[in-house]
Amino acid sequence: MTSVQFFRSGPRIVGFKAKGHTGYAPAGQDIVCAGVSTLVQTTVLGLQKLAGLELEIQQRQKDGLFYCRISTNVEEKKREQADLIFKLMYLGLQQIAQDYRKHVQVSVKEVQNDEL
Repeated sequence: MTSVQFFRSGPRIVGFKAKGHTGYAPAGQDIVCAGVSTLVQTTVLGLQKLAGLELEIQQRQKDGLFYCRISTNVEEKKREQADLIFKLMYLGLQQIAQDYRKHVQVSVKEVQNDEL
């Protein structure tokens, strides 16, 4: 199962952690994994290329870990753009999780910036 946890600080989403493998099908044939991966990668591209943000990213292919967060020192306009991009990712993942409950789980965790 892939678990995606979004980190919210106050009203804004500031990052996420995706972990695990969906297990829907063998590697290379897993459409659920492909959907989740596409949303993760597109979100990171949007944050970097459209919002112009520097990100803290950690990846481990072995256990399917992908961690991403924005800096705490971001101007308000960029923070608003990031929140919109994260919310779009959240909506897409919620739809996948609704259709593939045994393979994808999505949650939100309230955090303080220093907890990330």
